[in-house]
Amino acid sequence: MIGGSLARRYARALLDIGREDGQVRRALSEAEEFARLLASSAVLREVMEAEHVNRRDKQAALDSVLSSAGFLPATKSFLALLVDKGRMNVFPEILVELRRMVEELEGIERVGVTVPMPLSPPQRDLLKGVLERGTGKKVVLEEAVDPAVLGGMVVRVGSTVYDGSVRTQIHQIRENLQKG
Repeated sequence: MIGGSLARRYARALLDIGREDGQVRRALSEAEEFARLLASSAVLREVMEAEHVNRRDKQAALDSVLSSAGFLPATKSFLALLVDKGRMNVFPEILVELRRMVEELEGIERVGVTVPMPLSPPQRDLLKGVLERGTGKKVVLEEAVDPAVLGGMVVRVGSTVYDGSVRTQIHQIRENLQKG
């Protein structure tokens, strides 16, 4: 859990800097762009996370990557701080926390939906509308297809799960029959 609280602290710091500059969404976009750069370059990732590479070399590699990227000075400073403190290995968790905080600030709710087959666009729009009215927030659907659901759907809003799947209904009927 220490990593989680550490990630939250760093994410909160970047969020606060972004709020001061009025650039919250841009700070998130730049952090996501840097994550893509790390994911696409094993060499860069190794340099940033390796214990045996000294901080000066890490900073030089970071500067070389960011020099042409056009990042905000605050984002560059933030990434340099992570390198300086040896926290680049926590960056993926920081990014997850930052995204969650920015979306919370913007009134966006990510909702997981598990269905037996992909939703059609009208079904997706209808579900999104119902969920937006229910949550009072802008909803981003994260759809997962799982044939084991059989029918219906399982919806996860935050930590609450609404299970309307046929699989669960069959399981409940089976339990009721066994109880007598």
